[in-house]
Amino acid sequence: MTLSTSRPVIEDPSWVLTPITEVSKDVKHALILSSDGMVIGATDGLARDTAEGISAMTAALHGAARAAANAALEAPDGTPVTTITVQNAHGTYMIMPAGARTNTFIAVAGSLDMPMGTVAHIMARQAKKLGEQLMSVPARTQGAS
Repeated sequence: MTLSTSRPVIEDPSWVLTPITEVSKDVKHALILSSDGMVIGATDGLARDTAEGISAMTAALHGAARAAANAALEAPDGTPVTTITVQNAHGTYMIMPAGARTNTFIAVAGSLDMPMGTVAHIMARQAKKLGEQLMSVPARTQGAS
């Protein structure tokens, strides 16, 4: 398999996502995505085309949220955003980076009854583990098999 060096490789994302989805029946879906909007992994109940659309929109949302927050808070350009939470009448959507310099995020969608604090805690724990793994494994390069 030939992959770009810009995207991390996660053979089986279930070790990251399962603890998040099992924390509450109110968690609907979870996914791992790259900062350029590519799906790295998603829960089984999320169709691939839906996951791809969500990933692309999430990457754009993250970029817009970072720019807006940094401007509003007079923070230096590039200051990272640690969590983004969006709620509407149908539920909550949370986004969290998976470690510094990994260009990878975990996103979770849940109902309004989803215990946000608990889910955010598990997300942070899993994001840290994922970030550590991504930083410790060399990326595959062009032509690698």
